[in-house]
Amino acid sequence: MPQIEKSIKVLAIDGGGIRGIIPAVILSELRNRLNTDFHNVFDLISGTSTGGIIGLGLGTACNDGSPYTPEHLIELYVQNGPAIFKKKLLSFATQWCRPKYSPDALEEILEQFFSDAEFAAALTPLLISSYDLQGQLPFFFKSHRIAADPSYNWRVTQIARATSAAPTFFPPSRLVRTQEYALADGGVFVNNPSMAAYAEARQLYPEAANFVVVSVGTGDRKDSITYSHARKWGLLQWANQITPVFMDSVSEAVDYELAHLPGCTYIRLQTPDLAPASPAMDDVTAANLMNLQITARKYIASASAVLDQACLILKEGRGSTMPGIGLP
Repeated sequence: MPQIEKSIKVLAIDGGGIRGIIPAVILSELRNRLNTDFHNVFDLISGTSTGGIIGLGLGTACNDGSPYTPEHLIELYVQNGPAIFKKKLLSFATQWCRPKYSPDALEEILEQFFSDAEFAAALTPLLISSYDLQGQLPFFFKSHRIAADPSYNWRVTQIARATSAAPTFFPPSRLVRTQEYALADGGVFVNNPSMAAYAEARQLYPEAANFVVVSVGTGDRKDSITYSHARKWGLLQWANQITPVFMDSVSEAVDYELAHLPGCTYIRLQTPDLAPASPAMDDVTAANLMNLQITARKYIASASAVLDQACLILKEGRGSTMPGIGLP
């Protein structure tokens, strides 16, 4: 009897600041249904910004030799969100000239959470996105490059800081390898990293014919900016809106593209309604931290059939045991 070829499984997690609580809750439900860690299921895990932090937590042996669970990530956000997004007392003029938040609390919390873990501790291939401001190019952290080039083995904390350096919120991250990089949040070009993750998986597993991409979002903002509202906006008005606008538009474009690719099963886990939670990336009030969890659980209850479909495919496990190495 011929052996049925397994599909290559890809997990991609969106950016969205404190709204990372939503994918963490959804992934907790998914893990409970699968009853195993995600590195046993997915052939590649990808994330952007807050999704990059989640991907690093789930995909590396950064928790005393084991990965973190989604519940650990929920706790990370709930306990530390108010410190990360703590507003500074700045004058009105200074607010327009500097990042909204100091990176100090974020960096300290990432140090505590990831400790001395290195990227080489990846338990499955990882793809974490950032953007190189100096080179004006996408910058992907790829754990599977380390075998061929050990200089790619950064500390996980450095990668987490680089992927989450959202413009206007935090300053870029400085990283030095063979050259210096000024790295910003990958959400500026790939807030939904599903397409990039699919492309990387095709390169990692060139013989595979079937791919499954499970994409977990941070909630659809459903913002509506009318013509009459925006027609006279200048630099100052757009500064408050441009980051969520380009992040959302990129995510929606990826949804369209992957849904129409032959040989790819695209499963999008995205709550269509954030209410009662705030759409803001930095609303860390106690009420909103609770509402984000309520929103995620409400979605889980409404999307049971979609989660069943995902688990039916994912329970077969990874499609490959030997990922490619040394790829560009």
